[in-house]
Amino acid sequence: MLKKLTCVAIDDEFIALKIITSLIDQTGFLTLLGSYQSAVEGTNAIIELEPDIVFLDVQMPEISGLDIIKSLNKKPEIILITSQVKYAVEAFEFNVTDYLVKPIESYARFMNAVTKAKDNIALKEKNVTGSDAVFMKIDFLLTKVQFESILYVEGYGDYIKVHTTDKTHVVYYKLSSIEDKLPKDLFMRVHRSYLVQINKIDNIDQNSLVIGDNVVPVSAKYKPELLNKIEML
Repeated sequence: MLKKLTCVAIDDEFIALKIITSLIDQTGFLTLLGSYQSAVEGTNAIIELEPDIVFLDVQMPEISGLDIIKSLNKKPEIILITSQVKYAVEAFEFNVTDYLVKPIESYARFMNAVTKAKDNIALKEKNVTGSDAVFMKIDFLLTKVQFESILYVEGYGDYIKVHTTDKTHVVYYKLSSIEDKLPKDLFMRVHRSYLVQINKIDNIDQNSLVIGDNVVPVSAKYKPELLNKIEML
């Protein structure tokens, strides 16, 4: 039986919101948890209900859709609703799933966006305990990154840099979110802005560590745990 995916819809325009909720109701594998004309109420619903998919208007009076995306620690699949394509192009910098242009008249176009979200969710669910890789959305594609290849991860607020043995990936994900997906026996935080793979460390100094040609800062808060883990290897 096909798994039902949960949804939240947020749009300050009543008619646009009714159209989206009607399309959701027509789609057998989608379940609507709530629809909101208030951006604040909608944001709270995303945090509390943790839906699989969010249909999100860009231009709203209280908070813009893009600001809502920036505020989320745990990002669901986001399908933007906009009357201007320029906003959708900007939002792709935050790795949204797809966008729908108002007025939304094509069920086929709606299904295309929803299918992308469904496929992304299916791939994410492969990241189960005991796996040897994590899927990350890189250049609009969910890409498998092997744990073994990751040297360290830098946090920059709304995005991270994942440094691997062959390249650096920029991913619109918070450091705390990727920390939850990495195995604790291999990775640890050594600074509020850095995660490292313990097995890749070459040496440790007073306030830093070295991985290959890279120097990573180590804060006093995390150093005791780091030294303890090193001794256990």
